[in-house]
Amino acid sequence: MDITEVEDLLNSLRLLGLMAPQHIFLVDEEISMQVDGKVLFRGVAPAGGNAIVLSTKTSNLTTPAHEIAHTLGFGEFAADLIGKLAALKYNVTRQLPFSGLRLREVKYQEVDDLPPQFKGRVRHYVRV
Repeated sequence: MDITEVEDLLNSLRLLGLMAPQHIFLVDEEISMQVDGKVLFRGVAPAGGNAIVLSTKTSNLTTPAHEIAHTLGFGEFAADLIGKLAALKYNVTRQLPFSGLRLREVKYQEVDDLPPQFKGRVRHYVRV
């Protein structure tokens, strides 16, 4: 998953476009944690933040909406449902001959403000 796919998804879903996070971090590695074995994440949403982190290796169309739902306070079950519904709606609407009304176009610009240990591994995008 790359930033153009994320922008396209957010722009196709009006409500998600309004709640688009200010910051998106794309990580070119797996995001994992050791909990009774190895747990892989497709993305993470820092608590109380206006940012999401997505793994370019494991993310799919459900991931951005799922993580945005977490930033809004939804739990895992609701976030899963929101992610699946958003991906379904996106797949249906992108096949329609018209793009529909957009309340505000979501666009991100890459910024180079990461510490040296993250350069080449993480890309930081800010909503413009």
